[in-house]
Amino acid sequence: MATYTVQLRTICDIYGREEVENWFKNYKLSDYLMPTQIEQLEKFSVWNKNKLASKIVDHFYMREIGYETPELFKHFAKVKMQEIMEKYLLLIYSKFLEFDPLSNVDYTETYTRKIQGTAENEGSSNSQSNSNSSGLNVHNDTSQGQIDKNEVLSGKYATTVDANESEASVNDKTQTSNNSSSQTLETYEHSMKGDNGVIVTNQYLVREFRELAVSFDTEIIKEVNSLFMAIY
Repeated sequence: MATYTVQLRTICDIYGREEVENWFKNYKLSDYLMPTQIEQLEKFSVWNKNKLASKIVDHFYMREIGYETPELFKHFAKVKMQEIMEKYLLLIYSKFLEFDPLSNVDYTETYTRKIQGTAENEGSSNSQSNSNSSGLNVHNDTSQGQIDKNEVLSGKYATTVDANESEASVNDKTQTSNNSSSQTLETYEHSMKGDNGVIVTNQYLVREFRELAVSFDTEIIKEVNSLFMAIY
């Protein structure tokens, strides 16, 4: 039975329990967390504002409110919860990341190999050749004895003479050079994150994190205590 103000159970009878619970969840997660962070928390259903509000009403159900009227209590309940959650929501999420309830393996290995090569090819070749040739055809209508080449070439004695001489010299020199270089960079990365299925089961990990979330709810309930009469 209330002595100074009114008990929370009486307010629930007047306004309805659902309405009173709404007073303790009148804050937006998006004011404190990013959309991706909210999605992760909700995905595993290990903590949510509805459960917390229900716990608060159950805990203080028989306690007298610390304000003169229910309207004042409603206002300060909203303000108090906004102040509390600004601090605790980030703590809850950071613990969630640290714990990562569905992972017991998280590592990355990176290997890098550098292959570099240089090839040089150089060569030279030299060749030289000389050739000489000569020919002599002599026709003499009147034999006058033996004649030599010089006499024939000078036009003596012979009736008709065909003669030719040639000399050729060829020099060939070739030099080649070829330089080339190549470089190959290979990178291999292996990442593993999740459950290795060996030591700890997913069910165990989720249960452990739920116990951690419950401890946060207990701390929040202690801070809500200032909304109620200290004597009971």
